[in-house]
Amino acid sequence: MTGGPKRGHALSDRAFRRYLAGFGASLVGDQIWFVSLAWAASQLESSGQTALVLAAGSIPRAVLLLVGGAAADRFGALTVALRSQIGRILLMGAGAGFVLALGVDELWPLLVVAVLFGVLDAAHMPAAAALPPQLLAPGDLPAGQGFVQTLERGALVAGAPLGGLVVAFGGLPTAMVVNVVLFLLAWLMLRSLRRVTDGPTSLSERTGDESIRASLTGGLRYAAMDRALLSTLIVVTVLNLGLAGPLNVGLVLLSDERGWGAATYSLVLSAYALGAISGALTVAFQKRVQRPALNALLWIMLGGSALGLVPFAPTFPLAALAVALAGFAFGPGSALLVGLIQARTDRHYLGRVMALVNFSALGLTPIAYVLFGQGVAVSTLEVTFTVSAALVVLAAAMALFVGPLRRARLTTD
Repeated sequence: MTGGPKRGHALSDRAFRRYLAGFGASLVGDQIWFVSLAWAASQLESSGQTALVLAAGSIPRAVLLLVGGAAADRFGALTVALRSQIGRILLMGAGAGFVLALGVDELWPLLVVAVLFGVLDAAHMPAAAALPPQLLAPGDLPAGQGFVQTLERGALVAGAPLGGLVVAFGGLPTAMVVNVVLFLLAWLMLRSLRRVTDGPTSLSERTGDESIRASLTGGLRYAAMDRALLSTLIVVTVLNLGLAGPLNVGLVLLSDERGWGAATYSLVLSAYALGAISGALTVAFQKRVQRPALNALLWIMLGGSALGLVPFAPTFPLAALAVALAGFAFGPGSALLVGLIQARTDRHYLGRVMALVNFSALGLTPIAYVLFGQGVAVSTLEVTFTVSAALVVLAAAMALFVGPLRRARLTTD
């Protein structure tokens, strides 16, 4: 146990670099798993079974995220991250042995593994997200988030093709064995943080044997009492809702409408990812921002405006440029807001608050898909894109009028 995070640029902290190494290995393993699971599910008898397997992994994760955050606060973020990582190693190892011995011709083995992985993800995600505030000074958290989000988007860009190669080479069991190695590396990197974290973020010293329900209620009450924190969470939620539909449904429909094809569609997504990586890196290597929320909200308004231009671009290069500009603006906007959330949150509530952030990004995604699809059904693709972008811009603009958020700083000194 140390006296707290040291001041200095995020990347100069050796412990934070180890955290990034472990986090990156885990992210790549996640992408390999999602690709290999989707491939194995596609070999089943019907498309309905395929959808059921994929939902079996995502639904438990979304439902249990807040419980995972409460566990991180009760038992310590690092403890939960390590134990969930061990669970993932054991699950991948046992799964590989089962598949090699018996194959995956039936539905139930995939369902079991998918559900268990989703449960472990629900514990691991908020715990891992709660670790940077224990490693970095508050002023360095936006820069830290810049690196974290760069890894997240980089894993999406590189992890999916890598997963495809692994599956093509050896199928699902090989992908599971590769993940055992990646998750073991992640565990080793996280385990090395035991000497530098500030110990468990347990509430036991305050609340004794508090129930999970009471813990969840306490976390929600804590977030609601801080106007700046609550406003930031609302903006992050609207941002995720406003982005999920256009990026994952809208671009598919736009590509089909214009006859771009799957290859061109993938290029558009890559343009967004590369733009977001570049934008996040501007925060990662930036000196401390005095008014992170103000800067973030302006970036988000720019990103929303660029997103609204996408369906009106007359050519593919212009559409890709608009998508890349949106990604570039949302990169620093998201990194600054999440960094501010981490800096403002009492460490005893970090797991639950970060679970709320994760839930806004993952748990509400199906709702965003449905709303966007219904919007296109009752109007047009252009109108639905515009409405989604306008909601993002409006949420950021309204947040500018929240004084505590607009004036919020990362440190009090």
